[in-house]
Amino acid sequence: MGIIIRQSFKTLVITYIGLFLGYVNNLWLYPLLLSKEEIGLVRILISVSFFFASLASLGTMNIPNRYFPYFNDKKNQNHGFLFFLIVVSFTGFVLFTLIFLGFKELIFHIYSENAPLLLEYFYYFIPLSLVLLFISVFKSYLVIQQKPVTPNFVNEILIRSLILVGLIFYFYHFFGFKGFVNYLVLAYLVCFLFLFIYTNSLGLLFLKPNFSVFRSDHIKGILVFGGFTLLGSASSILIINIDSLMLSAYKGLGQTGIYTIAFFIATVIEIPKRSLSQSVIPMVSEANRNNNISLLESLYKKSSINQLIIGALIFIGIWINIENIFHLMPHSEIYIQGKWVVFFIGLSKLFDMTTGINGEILGTSHYYKFDFGFLVGLGLLSVITNLLLIPVYGMSGAAAASLISVFIFNSARFIFIRIKMKIQPFTFNTIKVLVIILITLLINYFIPVQSALILDIILRSLIIFLIFSILTIITKSSEDVDIILRKLIKFIGNRLPK
Repeated sequence: MGIIIRQSFKTLVITYIGLFLGYVNNLWLYPLLLSKEEIGLVRILISVSFFFASLASLGTMNIPNRYFPYFNDKKNQNHGFLFFLIVVSFTGFVLFTLIFLGFKELIFHIYSENAPLLLEYFYYFIPLSLVLLFISVFKSYLVIQQKPVTPNFVNEILIRSLILVGLIFYFYHFFGFKGFVNYLVLAYLVCFLFLFIYTNSLGLLFLKPNFSVFRSDHIKGILVFGGFTLLGSASSILIINIDSLMLSAYKGLGQTGIYTIAFFIATVIEIPKRSLSQSVIPMVSEANRNNNISLLESLYKKSSINQLIIGALIFIGIWINIENIFHLMPHSEIYIQGKWVVFFIGLSKLFDMTTGINGEILGTSHYYKFDFGFLVGLGLLSVITNLLLIPVYGMSGAAAASLISVFIFNSARFIFIRIKMKIQPFTFNTIKVLVIILITLLINYFIPVQSALILDIILRSLIIFLIFSILTIITKSSEDVDIILRKLIKFIGNRLPK
């Protein structure tokens, strides 16, 4: 396998196990056990807490990506780098908790009419944000030391397994909905403790007070970088969640609940990107540090074509089966309203994957300040497009606003990198794959519909997968993906009836 595939293989395996758990939780147990308003509340609770944690981090989620190589010295406990991250992030948490409480009346005013249930859980944001903050700090600390597998396990499998257990407890009436929300906070706390213990087992838990980072020659650069990436990260998380926040305010938690289910279906497409990003960050960071443009270009092109192929295959698989997927869910007549949310969000994720690791390249380079500007611009664009489209088109408008914003944002990043660094991710293979996507979507319309949902999903998916894979192999679009697809075709062929 190529370098990118090798680096991300383990995290991909973990991620797709997590995908199965996510399917059970989000597409079956949540609709079965919770009302659409309660699903919306859970989404908002987690989304806002992630946003709050990002603000409170004061940039510590991203500082390791750029500055850890300067302090990487295990014999000297990395010169107190982890201690620095913890002190700064906790200081930020105290500061932003006070700000959050100061905006209580405004928040109540915005959500009291259409989402009153949210206000009953107002104070839950504080402990959940603290736990998510330290989870993010430890994940970043481990990933930059080329230990992405365990953080990915926590993010994709452990938390979803714990939520699954909580939903089972809820089903058997061990507790009510409020008890489930309490359990949710405790589940994230368990995830943090797991990362804490794992870091200690690696001999990397250096908590002894050490102010070397504060006194280093890099501290000014770290503070400036942290300030920019703080606003950039906060903008990025706000961009991801602004649709559900504004949808709740305009249309209520019920619409947000439906949107949440549809959004989950679409975000399955970007799972390979998340796994890849965790694996390549150390290489991208080191390449930027050494000004190794040829390595950056190689990683850029490979990430783009590999992500496009894998993302397209998943997007096609979802869209050709979209109605079947909704009909398999409990209360499908409610949640099928989110069909076009899946389409628009899915396209936005696919385009983001197609532009490769542009965020990782800019974020670890000396052009990171410009990326901050792009993120702020995207944040403003997201707010404006949601303000225009949600009142008219509801949840579909929120999804369309995300697609428009992501397209403009990634296009701006692409143009900037092309001008400043003289590299770009696209090749003739990109065009080949786009043509293959159109061909397979067209062929889908000629496949007869089966009366049994499961049979239709299996038959339709198998035919489209084989056509897509064969065309990809014939056109030699990607050496890395070619190896994987050949193995999958062989695996399927060996198990088909002779």
